[in-house]
Amino acid sequence: MSVERVMAPSSAGEPERHRTTVASGRERLRRGLTGGVILAAGAAAWWWLSTHHFGGLAGHGAPSDADAEATVAADANVVALPEAAAREVTLERAVLRPLRDQLTVPGRLDYDARRRLSYKSPVDGIVARVLVNVRQKVAKGEPLAEISSPDVGQARDDVRRREADRQIESKAADWAATIATNVDDLLDQLEGHPPLEQVESRFRDRVLGAYREKILAPYSRLLYVEKVIAGTQRLGAGGVLSGRIVEERTSNVEVARASFAAACEEARFETRQAHDRARAALEQADRLVQVARENLRTLVGSKLEADTAGAVTADAEESPGEVNALSALVLRTPFDGVVEEIFMARGERVQAGDPLFVVADTSTLWVQAQINERQWTQVELAEGQEVRVQVPGTVEHLAVARISHVGATVDEATRSVPLIAQLKNDDAHYKPGMFVWVALPEGTSREALAVPADAVLRHEGQAFVFVPEGDGRFRRVDVETGIESDGFVEVTSGIDAGREVVTRGGFVLKSELLLEDDQ
Repeated sequence: MSVERVMAPSSAGEPERHRTTVASGRERLRRGLTGGVILAAGAAAWWWLSTHHFGGLAGHGAPSDADAEATVAADANVVALPEAAAREVTLERAVLRPLRDQLTVPGRLDYDARRRLSYKSPVDGIVARVLVNVRQKVAKGEPLAEISSPDVGQARDDVRRREADRQIESKAADWAATIATNVDDLLDQLEGHPPLEQVESRFRDRVLGAYREKILAPYSRLLYVEKVIAGTQRLGAGGVLSGRIVEERTSNVEVARASFAAACEEARFETRQAHDRARAALEQADRLVQVARENLRTLVGSKLEADTAGAVTADAEESPGEVNALSALVLRTPFDGVVEEIFMARGERVQAGDPLFVVADTSTLWVQAQINERQWTQVELAEGQEVRVQVPGTVEHLAVARISHVGATVDEATRSVPLIAQLKNDDAHYKPGMFVWVALPEGTSREALAVPADAVLRHEGQAFVFVPEGDGRFRRVDVETGIESDGFVEVTSGIDAGREVVTRGGFVLKSELLLEDDQ
């Protein structure tokens, strides 16, 4: 209607206005059609997204599993693990426990000085055989090398000579003791004036030496004159013999008694003197043997070999004349260990004091630390006390050592008190020379909320823990920490007592969290 009204001509100028009106109408119609197309296209796009991408969100109005994962991913402090990985995570509750401040001092691992031997040649000689290799494990008493040395041969010969002399003196002492005992028994027996035949029969098989004659001859003479004087007294009383003969024979009896008594006293004294001299000679021989053995021990370094003066037998691979067994010195390790260094070769001439081997037992290491004199009064230490040791250069960097020695004085150079603790190293995990941190107890213990040290992680200077939220999700919670003692860390803020935290698996969660941040 309006178009017709516009198109009706009214004057001469109407044709131009008519053309303008028609053009503007066509433009409005074109714009309306374009807008409708755009609206229709938008509606179609919304329908496709709602049915294909959002899984029918427009139709149901509830978030799907993908929406939940997108929501978790949107929280930068939550990490989701698959069910299998989540089962590997270990949890432990934060609880109140007694903790004690600790003073951490630097230190280093070193050999146990009692279990490391720098073996030097005790004598001049020639290396006959090298029996071990570098890094070879050796047991106590196992041979390391063999050296041929004239000094050792002379020392062994001296021991054997002294032992032979001692055997001679021992036999002499036994002989003197036997004679002294038998002479004493004989003299005791003769006090009863038994018949000579009875005495000889009783002592026929007993050793008397020269004293058999020295004693029995005067005794026999005494028995004879006593028998003569008995007949003389009867004949003298009957007037058969003169008084002079009776007196002479009586005098003979007195002389015989005196002679026998002197022989007895002399025999008793001489046998005892001989026994004492033989015993003294035996003791002197023992001392000479001991001196010879000590001299040999200073050369061979083995008490067993010095006591037995035994010689070393060459192996089958050696020709019998190649090594003089009497002059051969076998160097043996005094403890179980490892040959760490060898400084000589077969056939090399060595002198006393030349280094030959280094054998060490690293199953126990020393932790050597220095406590500054200004900090000394803050710690409480005693022998046998356990201290925690951190070894940054190893995978298993936490260990426990036991204090064996605390210095009694302050070192003038470092102005510190030395401390030595023993660290078990049966698996050779730690090496001498490693740097360590030693945690020493300081002050008194106090109750504090704590979690295991493995539960506390750090990133960019911020300490945090992971707490479980269920369904394999774990949330990072920033915490403030305090003292660390005996494998636990004090938590001053961030979580409450009884809250579970991740102890094993925290590193995996941290890695996942940082990976998501990078994406």
